[in-house]
Amino acid sequence: MFESYLKTAVRNLLKHKLYSFINIAGLATGLACTILIFLWAHDELSYDGYHENVENIYRLNWDFNWNGREGIGSGTPPPLAEAISREIPEIEEATRVRPVSKMVVRYGDHAFNEDKIFSADPNLFDFFTFEVISGNSETALSRPNSVVLTEFIAQKYFGDEPALGKIITIGEPKTDFRKMYDNVFEVTGIIKNPPRNSHFQFEMLTSMASHPTVLFFDWSWIWMQVVTYAKLDPGAIPQVVESKIPALVQKYAPSAFKRVGFSYDEMINNGGRWDFVLQPMTDIYLGDVSNRLGTKGNRVYVYLFSVIAAFVLFLACINFMNLSTARSSQRAKEIGIRKTLGSQRRLLIGQFLVESMVFSILALPVALLMVEAFITPFNQLSGKTLIFDLFNPWWLSVGLTALTLFVGMVAGSYPGFYLSSFRPVQVLKGKVRSGRKSQLFRNGLVVFQFAITIGLITGTLLVRQQMNFMQDTDMGFNKEGIILISNENKPMGNQQESFRESLKNHVGVINASISTGVPPHSWFDDYYKIEGRGDEQFNLLSYLTDEDFFPALGIQVIDGRGFSKDFSGDKESVVLNETAVKYLGWQEPLGKHINYSGTDFTVIGVMKDFNFMTLHEPILPLAVFHHSSESYTIADSYIIVRTQNQDIDKKLQFFESEWRKFAPNAPFEYEFLNESFDAQYVSEKRLGRLFMVFSLLTVFIACIGLLGLTAFAAEQRTKEIGVRKVLGASVPKLVLLLSKEFTKWVIWANVIAWPIAYFAMNLWLQDFAYRVNITWSVFVVSGVAALAIALITVSVHAIRAALTNPIEALRYE
Repeated sequence: MFESYLKTAVRNLLKHKLYSFINIAGLATGLACTILIFLWAHDELSYDGYHENVENIYRLNWDFNWNGREGIGSGTPPPLAEAISREIPEIEEATRVRPVSKMVVRYGDHAFNEDKIFSADPNLFDFFTFEVISGNSETALSRPNSVVLTEFIAQKYFGDEPALGKIITIGEPKTDFRKMYDNVFEVTGIIKNPPRNSHFQFEMLTSMASHPTVLFFDWSWIWMQVVTYAKLDPGAIPQVVESKIPALVQKYAPSAFKRVGFSYDEMINNGGRWDFVLQPMTDIYLGDVSNRLGTKGNRVYVYLFSVIAAFVLFLACINFMNLSTARSSQRAKEIGIRKTLGSQRRLLIGQFLVESMVFSILALPVALLMVEAFITPFNQLSGKTLIFDLFNPWWLSVGLTALTLFVGMVAGSYPGFYLSSFRPVQVLKGKVRSGRKSQLFRNGLVVFQFAITIGLITGTLLVRQQMNFMQDTDMGFNKEGIILISNENKPMGNQQESFRESLKNHVGVINASISTGVPPHSWFDDYYKIEGRGDEQFNLLSYLTDEDFFPALGIQVIDGRGFSKDFSGDKESVVLNETAVKYLGWQEPLGKHINYSGTDFTVIGVMKDFNFMTLHEPILPLAVFHHSSESYTIADSYIIVRTQNQDIDKKLQFFESEWRKFAPNAPFEYEFLNESFDAQYVSEKRLGRLFMVFSLLTVFIACIGLLGLTAFAAEQRTKEIGVRKVLGASVPKLVLLLSKEFTKWVIWANVIAWPIAYFAMNLWLQDFAYRVNITWSVFVVSGVAALAIALITVSVHAIRAALTNPIEALRYE
């Protein structure tokens, strides 16, 4: 029986080559698209799954509501790890990791700026399963001034020499919180590079005991600068463990609050919150909470592209359904004869399902070839390094086989049930035509296809509009022509002012400034008191900078003045942005005072709001202090250089030569401010490119299906076309006759797609504090584009049919 089914399927495939090609091409494209998105989604969902006992490992997140700020953050205080491991029985152990700022690392003649340095507790490797090449993982981080390197860093500094036991320097020696930081470290371990699907991306791990800052704050429940992980006992219930944490906070936090002049009880009584919650390690990468130790993904994008993959595959199945039901009259006699000879309906359904599965199976190798051909450009689009191996993991080949059979069953389901329902008497009398119900079903599928296509085109246009908006919008300062020279950890010591002057006096340099922070990163975050409000605390972000900061960045001071060398009192002065003035509730801010660490600072100016973060975030209250105030200590600084956009390479060569004079042992690093901002929107740009690719795929699949339907419609109306031509119908009228029905359904597709696309894209735009308005024009463009594509596709066969000799048409049987 199956052999008969197979022979019939192959015979029909060879007999109708155009329809076979369309079906195989559509199914292959759908399968290839699904495979690529599956590989991408699997990679996104696989983060941290390789760690041993990962199901018992959780990160603790800070859940807070204090002084008008509320949220959940990944930073936690230093004493939390010890407290929970000591006082909560279900917690087996806890560990801490802290990011270390970018530092110059030296060995012999090698000196590089490294920005993936972290400090960690000795038991870190009980939580993270990293392959140790040399050294003892249990003791590698137990002593001060010990460091573990990745294989990449060991090769970078030592080449083929054994790295274990080597001595390197990290940063500069300094006194930090009245304790000396010794920058000489011994290499105590080498590990394999962390897998790319790890939320923790590092290159150097220093022992936590090496850093006096953490030791100084071992009492504080307010200094949230370490990331804490807990390993639960097997069988422990996370909710039960989490419920025991508030009692610990209530036990230890009040004294820490009191030590810095705050009242924990008053904060709680005023509706505040200070708690810690558990988050599974495998949920960190795609979770909603920030990740201080590496990159983050977006769970919404995983869902979105998975749905798109399902839609693309379903569109290919729709093509098969459409063409099979459209050609029903050509299979009618076959069905009638089979039924007359006693064939049961279930056997006929089996026949059509086998045929669809043959198409699906033939489409699979084509799809695999397409995946192999396009995986490299797909990696470039998505920022991944995916590798396609049909047999690794083993379940991939099993899954693809199951998917192929499933696609065959879905594609063949409706045609099988529909065609097997024909009555043999009517069929043999020639009374069966493609009925109204089947035609309505086909038209509905066409509407569905183009609704998805129009939705994706609309999404592509809106993503592109938002990207253009972010690039072109006025940020409140001029980011063009700005070169940022990193002076992190201040390798030139007290000579940075002399270095700045040497750059400022160079031909082609308009201005130069020194600042502890620059947009879109590196600000200081703390709480301040203001006059007339008692002990109430106000959260402000801030920079320490100089007189040239505002003119160098083109920031307008709209009230009062900026810093000036003509005023010696600027050491205790501050300039606020407009948002800070509103936040503090001042109508006349000039002359008012804010207090930090016992020092009063006088407001001398108000600067116009500017976006010093990304456009994802609203403008927050910002205070700019003069660097001579030394109101707080920041190890990092930047030299901001505004230049004329000419001879940039020569200017950079000069900047580097001057750098060598002042910091001969430190590498020279720079970046362009506009490029730094552009880098903040990498994921959105990838989204736009992927949207465009999938839009083109859906257009392709919809068009080849429409091409097949048009060819069949023209074939069915061959005699009608011949008669109309004999009676004087022109070619344009005949093209219109064949095109208008499909045009109607594409217009209906617009009506369905527009509100859905509006809702989905409006939801996506909510992630941006500054965003484009969704206007009617984007829907018109997408609708007209889809209609034009449909008309062009339909016209190919319509014109061909209209130009056919009417004599041949009237002879058509």
